[in-house]
Amino acid sequence: METVEQARETILKELISDDQEVRVEFIKLFDADAKEFAGAMAQAFVGWRALDNEVKGDERRAHVSALVHTAITLNILSLKLLLSGQTVAAGNLFRQVVESIALALLCSGKNLDVLSRFMEDNYSSTVAVRDVLRHAEKLSLKGDALKALKSSQNFYHMYSHITKMTIAVGMSFEQRGGLYVGASFDKGKINAYAKEVNGRVAVAKVFPNFVAGVAANVAKW
Repeated sequence: METVEQARETILKELISDDQEVRVEFIKLFDADAKEFAGAMAQAFVGWRALDNEVKGDERRAHVSALVHTAITLNILSLKLLLSGQTVAAGNLFRQVVESIALALLCSGKNLDVLSRFMEDNYSSTVAVRDVLRHAEKLSLKGDALKALKSSQNFYHMYSHITKMTIAVGMSFEQRGGLYVGASFDKGKINAYAKEVNGRVAVAKVFPNFVAGVAANVAKW
């Protein structure tokens, strides 16, 4: 039976640890994926810079640029959390990534009123993915970009609410009866980790297209 003091030490370690050992195990497996992700997101960042350079004091353009920048930075942080063994936190953050992308696209639409409503705090980002799929044609969204949004929508819903998968994150598949508090790397979950990382890389690959799509829509204003 674990004592209160032992439990306290476990919790305190989680609070102040940088989880380096966990991160090392993830990088051993997913170093190439991390590099591919970084390359794709670098292209997206450069694309955002070009978009941001056209703001020139325009408040509406500034809001769109800020949404794109938010999507980029949150996507990077989401993978960082995943590679640090914080699977649930990474998934919850990825939901905001998808919503930020969708909202940026909607706000870039010339004949849509989403940007005005968002600026007036009268639009909820929780319906952004639904709406961007409805207006995909108006936003010139098709092909891989549209497919990535649809698959991402299904993916992030798993992290929106407590599920059996959320519970499983704290349980060891490698060691029967083992439990985790916070960050973890479990050899019994490697296939699940690979699926998560592959999904992030797939979205990263189309991120430059999202940014270009937003810029192309804004150019029509």
